[in-house]
Amino acid sequence: MKLLLDTHLLLWAAESFDRLPFAAQTLMSAADNELFFSVASLWKIAIKRGLGRQDFKVDARVRRRCLLDNGY
Repeated sequence: MKLLLDTHLLLWAAESFDRLPFAAQTLMSAADNELFFSVASLWKIAIKRGLGRQDFKVDARVRRRCLLDNGY
């Protein structure tokens, strides 16, 4: 099955996979599922970082590279 992950899931999956609901963990871990992300999620991450919030240090370029390297 092809799964398009929203921004929230992308952030949690990379930072703390165990915070995800069990159903999401199961679907994302299944070998026969393909995981996808939207460029819109990277755009949202870039906007959030651009706001200068001290609690949000995610770099959209780095996150994109990590996602691609992990088969998304």
